[in-house]
Amino acid sequence: MSMQRSHKKYLLLAVFFLFLLSRCRPLLFFTQWHFPFTPHFSKSYILLEPGESYTLKVGGLPSTLSCKSSVPFIASVTPGGTVYAHKCGKTVITATLEQKTKKTTRCLVHVTKLNRENLTMYVNESARIYIKGFFFGFGVKYQSSNPDIVKVSGRGKIRAVKRGCATIRATLKGKTFQCQVTVK
Repeated sequence: MSMQRSHKKYLLLAVFFLFLLSRCRPLLFFTQWHFPFTPHFSKSYILLEPGESYTLKVGGLPSTLSCKSSVPFIASVTPGGTVYAHKCGKTVITATLEQKTKKTTRCLVHVTKLNRENLTMYVNESARIYIKGFFFGFGVKYQSSNPDIVKVSGRGKIRAVKRGCATIRATLKGKTFQCQVTVK
């Protein structure tokens, strides 16, 4: 009887580990370990909002041939490595380096925003905000600028307490997204 419990326990641990691994797969896949003087991007993962840009630097003393985006309507890239975010989604930026060897390096770009940027509520009404593409909210921290007016839970559930205005901030991987809430 105890051996069956032991097997079930290990099976549940394995399933839980695989679930966590599946949630982190894009980050693990694009994490780059490199030797000194090998070509690589300055970052292997970038989180942007639509309309933002970020310039990737290539390290390791290479000469860049070209940069391209796997999905240009989500994020486009210039030959110099400047990434421009257009729509929510994910894309891979690939740079072809060193003219003779045609080595490549990659960076995962995740373009996202809050599901709501402005919200009007009435007292005792509830709503939920979340960062698009992060449905379970792992790693997202929510904070209200004025908890006396609007309270927010750790899962993004907003509750209007009294009349006024407040800002809800959602922080993920060092990036902050904001939603302006007006309570009538």
